[in-house]
Formats: sequence, C-alpha cells, structure tokens
Amino acid sequence: MNALNLRLGAALASGILFALVAATAQQAPPATNPNDTARNAVRALGQGSEPSHWDLGLTATDADISPDDRLVAITLESPSAPQKAREQIVESLEVWDYRRHAKIFGTQLATYINIKPTQNAVRFSADGLLIVASDPTRLHVLDAATLKSTRVIEPPLEDGFRIFGVETSPIGHIVIAHASGVLFAYDLDTGRLLFQWKSPHGVSSIAWKQDGTLFAVATPVLCTGFRDTVHVFSANPWQHLQVLTARNPVSLAFSEEHLYLVESSWCKGSAFDRHLGLEAFAIRGWKRGKTLYLPHKDIHSSVSFANGRLLANTGELRTEHDWLDATTWGVNVNVQFTVWKDDASSVEFISPPLAVPAQRAFQKSGLRLSRTGKMVLLYPQSQVFLIP
Repeated sequence: MNALNLRLGAALASGILFALVAATAQQAPPATNPNDTARNAVRALGQGSEPSHWDLGLTATDADISPDDRLVAITLESPSAPQKAREQIVESLEVWDYRRHAKIFGTQLATYINIKPTQNAVRFSADGLLIVASDPTRLHVLDAATLKSTRVIEPPLEDGFRIFGVETSPIGHIVIAHASGVLFAYDLDTGRLLFQWKSPHGVSSIAWKQDGTLFAVATPVLCTGFRDTVHVFSANPWQHLQVLTARNPVSLAFSEEHLYLVESSWCKGSAFDRHLGLEAFAIRGWKRGKTLYLPHKDIHSSVSFANGRLLANTGELRTEHDWLDATTWGVNVNVQFTVWKDDASSVEFISPPLAVPAQRAFQKSGLRLSRTGKMVLLYPQSQVFLIP
C-alpha cells in the first residue's frame, strides 16, 4: 500500500508530463538473441500419444514437485467452524500422484485467524525425504513418505510478523524462510538456527545456486522507482557477499554462470507500457549483462533454472490506465512459459497461452521448473506440464 501511495503521489504531481511521455512511449526493443528455430518450438501440449498435462483441479496456496517428478505437495486453506470474533482458517497439506490424479496423504497443519495474504509455502527437501511447510508463524517438518511430523520450528518472530516463503537447499536438509523481511536458515534434521538476517525491505524471492554454495534474496519496493536491491550470500560460511541493484526484482534464479531476475507484471504500467525483459548478472565479478528481450512479448513475474534449462513467464500483459489519477498498472491476460537452453542461448519451447483464473487476474501466477528440468509447475492452479 505504501508503494502504491508513492506511485499515486508522483503521478498526480505531473499530469501534463504523463501525457507528453505517454505520447512517446518506449517501443519494444528487439530480442538480444533472435533465433528462427523458436518459431518451430511452439507445440500444443497434450496432443502427443502420451499425456503431457495434468490438472489437479485444486487452487492451492503453494505447491512443489518432488525431486523424482512423481508427486506434488500442495498446501490448502479452508474455513473452520464459525467463530465469535474473526473467521478461522484451517491449513492442510496434501501429497498427490498427479499422473493418476490420486491423493496419497493429507494432514491438517494449523488453524489461525484469516489474515490475507497467507503464503503457506511448501517445499520438498533435495533428496525428497522431507517436506517443509509453513503456517503464518511456524515451519512444519514432515516425513514425505508418511506425512508424520518430525518437528515444528518456531522462528523468533516479532509481533505481527508472518512467514511468507521458504526455499530448501539443493544440497542436504537446510531451509531458508523469510518472515516480513527477516531471513532464517534452519537445519531441518535438528531444528538448529544456522543464520539470520534482516532485509531493508520485504523479500520477494529467494534462489539457491545449484551446488548449494550461494543464495540470493530480492528486496524490492515494487513499482516505486526506488533503488531496489538483490543480496547475495554464501552458505559455507554463512555470510553476506554482495549487493546488486536491480529494478523491481520479483523472481530470481541461479544457473551455473548467471543470476537471472525478472520484474513483476504489476510494474508493466509504471513507465508507460515499457517492455519487460530478463536481466542477468555474471556470478564471476557480478557484472550486469545485456537484458534479454523477446519481440512483442514481456518476460515477467517468474523465472527458474534447473538441469540446463531456463524458464520464465512470457504471458500477455494488458496495461490499465486511470486517466483521472494518472496511474497505470499491468494485468495478466494469460500465462505462458518460454524455455531456453542453457543460459538463454536459444529458445527450446514456448507453451500455448494458459488461462488465468478470473479471481486471480490481478495476482501473479507462479511458474517453476522441477528439479530435473523436465516438468513445469503452475500454481496456485496446481497444474503440471511435461516439456516435450
């Protein structure tokens, strides 16, 4: 809300300038790596002899694919019995065999007062033996084979702080959780706190390097023009290494050689229909590379990397204008994922446009590669796609 107020104030102070700049709106720059074979990469999902798309038909708060691509873990919210004061929410965790559309296990995690947004993040450990799921104030560690609780971790949160996301390390049993801008790293086997760090702003994304040696944290004040930052850390030893400046970083991903980031679709309208691209920093020296653009498409909202493949959301955006208040913002028309080989050297696959549920049109849809790089998870819709 503070970020939106800043945008409103700046825009109201300069209505005439808005009209002048809008008349000379930035044209979409050409793609940095044009590739004619990309035209042949567009294929219809589900038209082959084998299934390539599975839909659980559930709207989850978060989801994750197991390391062997067999299962999907999801967190769900449902209202409890009416209370005298405020509505109570029940959070549950379910594990599905998505190929057979069969629920294997389910368990209730927590009951709490309904305060939005609640992320209820869920992730498998790197070896698939554990699942960690969050409620607003705790981390639940469960045996993935039985969903029996192994421990509950309670980070030392300040009053009013809530957990908004978790990311498990690609090596071992380590998780990083962020709660209202504070990072906590824990050993899932012992519950021991390994590292703690307070962000200057809220955290929008955490990404691990594939070998587990580095992780990066995006701390933007979205769509305000502030000097947003990405912080890079070492996990052995636990220490802060680098601060990078970036514009509206909402999602991060490490490859072997680069750190990638994309902006929020909401910020599409913050500079008069500007084109959104994929930014990259070289890990060696942290030098900013040339931004990758696609002709007539924005790259936004979600980016991930796994097993030599890079994925990002390239769904269509529509810019909405409030001419009275001189404000603009981006709206997701659909979701589409583009997959590049290696470090964005060439386009390997472009999905057809996928629908955005009407009730979530103003919220980002998450896209993530599975750890094998063979599957794409679309959440909160709980859909899985096999990349041809």
